[in-house]
Amino acid sequence: MSSPNLKLVWNSIRTSNTLRQILGLIIVYFLACKLALRLAIVHPSATAVWPGTGIALAAILLLGYHVWPGIFLGSFAVNLTTAGSILSSFGIASGNTLEALLGAYLVSKFANGRKVLDRAEGIFKFFLLACVVATTVSAILGTASLFLTGFSR
Repeated sequence: MSSPNLKLVWNSIRTSNTLRQILGLIIVYFLACKLALRLAIVHPSATAVWPGTGIALAAILLLGYHVWPGIFLGSFAVNLTTAGSILSSFGIASGNTLEALLGAYLVSKFANGRKVLDRAEGIFKFFLLACVVATTVSAILGTASLFLTGFSR
């Protein structure tokens, strides 16, 4: 009788954990953002409060870059079920995902990663990199998607 291939078993466990993380992220992202969209005044897809940004950034910093599909699918589902088309929802979800990936990369590279809030210098860098630079990506892609698909009018 042969022993199980430990590498295969480990990869299977790691894959199932990743799938659980992605599924959990989709659910948390979707529910939090649907709740926030209840505050929308000007346009059903735009609100001043977007918890998905923080959830996505925290997920990547804590779990790793491999959970990005959860951000994309959660954002896509939120926007598709709100007021957008498949194309506009795809553009917005792409922007939200890129924002989180860029924010996590910048915070990890230049602001001490998970320990970013340990020092005042890290807090300033976090604000600049994650809250100003990275969010610009999502704002540009989201607005462009709504404009190009005719949903901004």
